[in-house]
Amino acid sequence: MLTGNDLKTAILAVIGNLFVAVLAVRAFGHWAKKEWGQMITHILGAAVVALIIWETEKATGMLKFIGEKLTA
Repeated sequence: MLTGNDLKTAILAVIGNLFVAVLAVRAFGHWAKKEWGQMITHILGAAVVALIIWETEKATGMLKFIGEKLTA
């Protein structure tokens, strides 16, 4: 039986692996069509999403920091 923390880890692992698979397929499509700008933009956006998926606490802290600087 999965506990709350184990369940969270399992869900994040599945979502992370699906994310990597979609990223690889889309990046390959951009590469094959020689759409270099779209491929780079896609990879940079994916890096932000990856941070949110795998490092949730760091992403939350960073967003809080940015929000505090914008509202101060």
